[in-house]
Amino acid sequence: MRCRAGVGVVLVGLVPGAVAGQMGGENTVRAADSAGPPPPASTPPWELPPMRLARIAGPIVLDGNPSEDAWERLEPLPLIQHWPVFGGEMSRRTVIRVGYDDHDLYAAGWFYDDPELIRGNTLRRDGWEGDDSFDLIIDSYDDDETGLMFVTMPSGAILDQAIQNDAQPAGGSPPTNENWNTFWDAATTRTDEGWFAEVRIPLSSLGFEVMDGRAVMGLIASRYISRENEKHIFPAIPPNWPMAAFKPSRARSVQLEGVEERRVLSLTPYVLGGVERIRRPETTPVAPPEAELSREMGADLKVGLSSNLTLDLTANTDFAQAEADALQVNLDRFGLFLPEKRQFFQERASIFEFDMGEGRLFHSRTIGISQEGELRRILGGARLAGRAGPWDLGLLSMQVDADRSGPWENDAVMRVRRSLSTTDYAGFMMTSR
Repeated sequence: MRCRAGVGVVLVGLVPGAVAGQMGGENTVRAADSAGPPPPASTPPWELPPMRLARIAGPIVLDGNPSEDAWERLEPLPLIQHWPVFGGEMSRRTVIRVGYDDHDLYAAGWFYDDPELIRGNTLRRDGWEGDDSFDLIIDSYDDDETGLMFVTMPSGAILDQAIQNDAQPAGGSPPTNENWNTFWDAATTRTDEGWFAEVRIPLSSLGFEVMDGRAVMGLIASRYISRENEKHIFPAIPPNWPMAAFKPSRARSVQLEGVEERRVLSLTPYVLGGVERIRRPETTPVAPPEAELSREMGADLKVGLSSNLTLDLTANTDFAQAEADALQVNLDRFGLFLPEKRQFFQERASIFEFDMGEGRLFHSRTIGISQEGELRRILGGARLAGRAGPWDLGLLSMQVDADRSGPWENDAVMRVRRSLSTTDYAGFMMTSR
């Protein structure tokens, strides 16, 4: 997909969001190891007042063996079967506990099972080969729209994604950003009783707002048993919507007390060096090639201006560490929208999405690529993304160096939008190249 050069566009309008479904649900749910469906309740769990999350009282060693006394002091979350029969009897005993301290959010799972039947084949990060899993969905801003997904598998492999638009596909945009990554850790073990997991997520990796000494987040915790296609979940979310188990708007509000806002500050420098041997055309064939030294250096800086507004700066950008694209075969006349895998562009990437059905008003993968498809050096740039009050803000400006394919250019975009309801928002986008 190529952008038109030198054109600014402004659009204003209403965009439908997630479709509101049946407001069913459960309030009182049974313990993980008890039998029988929960009694009915009139208020769905996502409309209840925030539940106080317990603090971790004691040290925890992240080794996949949740045997510390600190875990035993936490009450297990009341779970319910989500699939295949909502509220049905769970075939395996499941215990999940969640707590926090001043610096991290912790979660542990006791997943009792026949060790010979556990599926844990995935070995790479952000991969999933049909494994059993322990899933955490955290709506850290409690905005019922965005969330962070953390998945742990029996092999110890981890997966993280950013959820957008309340897990509802919008036009051609997916409900999750699979290329988002952050700092967190997990460990697992297997025994004759099943598999067990411990998860630690730094509060600085989540981002949240503190009011009156409290932080309110949305939480969904679940276990997936692959061979049974069975899911145990907290809170009691009925499967009445697509991807219901991943919708931030259906998360249970939990309250953290005595925590401070953690603003991210990270600097990532790089230095590259090498030797290139060149044989000049004017030299004789027997002349030895000339050696030329090459040196490159640059840096990326991430600064949290507020709990929900992040500034990214880059100088002499190098994207050599970005994951390679999956091979695709294109048999039609329309260009492929290859996903953005460069981490510089991942923070709140959904703000910059403006899908128009047959195309996109802005696609960051075109930055650093000429109109003829040749790669061009990015000298640097700045990117601001997040939320200020009720407004979603996105600003981006990248400077591309001149080369034989054309003069230098600046790629810029500004995006502003505001939610009007749970299903509509208004905003505009301006782009220039």
